[in-house]
Amino acid sequence: MLDAPVAVPSAPTTDERLLAKALSGVQLIGGKFVPANSGKTFPVVNPATGEQVGTAAEGDAADVEAAVQAATAAQKEWAKMPARKRGALVAKCAGIIAEHVEELGRLIALETGKALRTESRVEANVVADIFEFYGGLGSELKGESVPFNPDVLSVTVREPLGVVGAIIPWNVPMLLMALKVAPALVAGNAVIVKSAEEAPLAVLRICELLNRILPAGLFNMLSGFGPECGAPLVEHPKVRKVTFTGSVEVGRIVATAAAKKLIPVTLELGGKSPMIVFDDIDLARAVDGAVTSMRFTRQGQSCTAASRIYVHEKVFDAFADALAKRVDA
Repeated sequence: MLDAPVAVPSAPTTDERLLAKALSGVQLIGGKFVPANSGKTFPVVNPATGEQVGTAAEGDAADVEAAVQAATAAQKEWAKMPARKRGALVAKCAGIIAEHVEELGRLIALETGKALRTESRVEANVVADIFEFYGGLGSELKGESVPFNPDVLSVTVREPLGVVGAIIPWNVPMLLMALKVAPALVAGNAVIVKSAEEAPLAVLRICELLNRILPAGLFNMLSGFGPECGAPLVEHPKVRKVTFTGSVEVGRIVATAAAKKLIPVTLELGGKSPMIVFDDIDLARAVDGAVTSMRFTRQGQSCTAASRIYVHEKVFDAFADALAKRVDA
């Protein structure tokens, strides 16, 4: 088990407040819990109640540097491992996450205010599924032989990029972290995740769990604010890919920084998904679809929510009245 200022439970726990306290004020770099280099922390607040449930380390460029050095060293040996063996270890990570699903669900509900039964437990279960899925793809990482010329043997070989920087948002932090981390690990990369300021604790717990299985330094977790922690991660010369989920405004900044280094970048930015209601609708079904698509889960904070509804003028009044009644209910 990793060292921490307060003992972190090694077995699954349903005391999310104790776990939040144990994970407070630290990051995970090189397989160890460490405070921010500056010693600074900031509060983690449950937005449903306004209660402070913990603290997070306020990382900066010095912490990024330490994480990059640890990740770079670990990635060199990880890349030499056959992809199927890397996949087997990533799949093993799914097993330990599955053992801690209830704990993770309670912890993410505590720090984000999300509903436990309909949202938080569901997200925790999906995290385990993601690691299992990508772990199974380890044997599918293959190059190609290219029929360039009968007298020429031409083959392609897939090689890891190196260190991947991943920046995640607060609405579904565990799930989006898993979608970034699992495929990167299987492909032979090391990963540094910068958690959302509002929700750092559950992803830190997952990082700790996975560090029981993965080589030290391969998966690191930083917490902090965008300009002080996120920007140095994106701009670091040894970070060879960036994956970011968040706002369009920050996405432009990330893309610009990645372009200056000529490295690949994956952006998943906030959506404004429209729903279009024609005049030949089945009214009841259309209203049901609108209520579902508006995503009242996560208090509507979802990039896939139907945040705009265009309704044909012939059915506008009937649709608006029916939708208002459903929402009022």
